[in-house]
Amino acid sequence: MKLRQDELPVIGEELLDCYEVGDLVKFCGDSMLEIKHGIILDIYNLPLSERMFPHATVYVMGYDRREQILLGNLTILSKVSD
Repeated sequence: MKLRQDELPVIGEELLDCYEVGDLVKFCGDSMLEIKHGIILDIYNLPLSERMFPHATVYVMGYDRREQILLGNLTILSKVSD
C-alpha cells in the first residue's frame, strides 16, 4: 500500500527548527573536497523512497547559482537576525 505524500514520515524533522531562510551555511561541494558557502533561500520537505527529507534551496556564493541540499549536510556559519 502506497502512502499519500502528506502521510509520509519525515526523517530529520528536528532539523527544520534549526535552520531559517537567510542563514549563512557551508557544505561540501560535488567533489567532496571543496567547501561551498551560501545563503538559505527556501526550506521544504522532499519525498524520497516513501519518506520525507528536509532540504533547502541554497544560493551558492561565488558560483551565482542555486543548489538543492539535504539539511543534514549543511553547517550553520551565521544565523539570520530577527
